[in-house]
Amino acid sequence: MSGSFRRLAANPGKKCGFTLVEVLLALAILATVLTLLLSAFTGAGRGLDLLTERSGQFRQIRIGMDRIGADLMGAFSTPTVETTAFTCRADRFSGKPASTLVFTAFALPDPTGARPATDIVKIRYYPKVGSDGKTIDLYREQSDMPLIENKMPTTESRLASGLSGFRVELSSGEKWTTDWPSGDAGASKGRLPKKISFVFTDSQGKEFRRTLYLPLAGQESSILLSGKRAGK
Repeated sequence: MSGSFRRLAANPGKKCGFTLVEVLLALAILATVLTLLLSAFTGAGRGLDLLTERSGQFRQIRIGMDRIGADLMGAFSTPTVETTAFTCRADRFSGKPASTLVFTAFALPDPTGARPATDIVKIRYYPKVGSDGKTIDLYREQSDMPLIENKMPTTESRLASGLSGFRVELSSGEKWTTDWPSGDAGASKGRLPKKISFVFTDSQGKEFRRTLYLPLAGQESSILLSGKRAGK
């Protein structure tokens, strides 16, 4: 028998309990365990918030790329109508690459909208400095019926926010440039680039690139407008 058991057997009426040191030690162990559990749950919460933020940013970049790609598939230009010219200008906002892209495009008419249905639109993609003053937001502006004198008011929508950059690169088949038209790249006013590459840079500095061939490049002089061939 141990000494404590012999003392208990000798004094059957004596109450059994814990000393103050034992209680404090148990509380210290419990506090340590709770702290570890709290840290684990807090870390998991921060990780979930980070994943949600990253997922949301990736989603808006993917949607933005799909929208620009769909618009560019209908891009056209004709030398006989100056307002249809395809243009791109490179700039820097808050020290970050920021391109402005303007072009005319064929589009499927939307008969369900409040405006008259039209199959030709003018589209402008342009950046603005974000609300934090450190990132940039990408906007899309559309003008319906751009070739008539009484132009419809434009509609603007924000396509992506919190970007570290939006860069556009264009090629006439000879070399790449960030401005269009550009004599250095063999580009002339009224003509389309053969290839266009646009790059989204997220808040972490990761780049997402897509490169497209413009289907109507090289057919500028044969674009049909108002039922007639341009230049005839």
